Amino acid sequence: MTTFFTSAVTSAAESVNEAQDASSVELFSGVPKDASTKGSLPTTVKAIINGEEKEITVAFTDYSMELPKNMDAQLKSANPELRLDVKFHFAEPEVFWQNSINLFDRNDNYIEPNTENVLVLCPTADTYWRVYEDKILNDVQVHTFSTIEEYAQTITNTMLLSRGLNNVEKMGYAALATGDEAAKAVFVFAKKNNMPVSTAQLFLYVQYKTVTVKAMMLGKKPSVTPALGRAEEEAQGLFEQMLLTFGKGAARSRYAITAVNKLMKRGKYSYDEIMDCLKAIPSCKISQALLMGCGERADCIKDVLNGWLIDYKRANDKPAA
Repeated sequence: MTTFFTSAVTSAAESVNEAQDASSVELFSGVPKDASTKGSLPTTVKAIINGEEKEITVAFTDYSMELPKNMDAQLKSANPELRLDVKFHFAEPEVFWQNSINLFDRNDNYIEPNTENVLVLCPTADTYWRVYEDKILNDVQVHTFSTIEEYAQTITNTMLLSRGLNNVEKMGYAALATGDEAAKAVFVFAKKNNMPVSTAQLFLYVQYKTVTVKAMMLGKKPSVTPALGRAEEEAQGLFEQMLLTFGKGAARSRYAITAVNKLMKRGKYSYDEIMDCLKAIPSCKISQALLMGCGERADCIKDVLNGWLIDYKRANDKPAA
């Protein structure tokens, strides 16, 4: 199913324009109460509650977790059979209606108070999107909350440390799911040196687009296999020297390694020349590079290193007397 969130993404702007043209139209969650249904999902869904199959209307509030706007493309590549089972938690709707909190169905349509077979989703990291995608909610638990505060506190305590994969972990799973050796090298380098995966790619002189990594996590290999532009041993030696030259913060940022890569591009300077520069350049020059206000910080660092390297090469290229 790839049209599960069409209404929530596309109807907001149209709804606001319609509301401005007809001030008598009442708005609910950004959608006019009497607007035609934009979405294509069934109003009800099958749910297994206490071992019994029931038809329920899944309800949401204005406080429910929002879905990413780019999920359609990801879901096209996903394999539903490889998903782990999850438990769906729902709340009885009465406490929401009693507190004048509006409820909406999966197509963002307003649900009238006292509608039968309505259950309000208690969103969690796994279920806030699966409730749109799963054809049958196989494991459902229904809760009766005495107050809205209890409902909210229950969700936030459940979600206290919940999160998705960070970018380093995404790269690791992309490598595992495809057997891609370059992705594995990027993951290991980032993990070992406690740096962002984007910086690790700069050290290894390889690039993975975000959309490529997401596809790889689902087992889709790139059409062109990426290759490391710099050996892992050289990248590690470069980073360790940059720690000594720039300090931990700058060495792990993208600016310093971007400056080095620009200097080495098209063979302007060799790896050995860069390493000699980083070992010998005076600390005052480095401080100057980090504090200069010349625009892009990587260019400031590059200009300072380049100036030192020019002088260095001149001195070493002088013929012997």
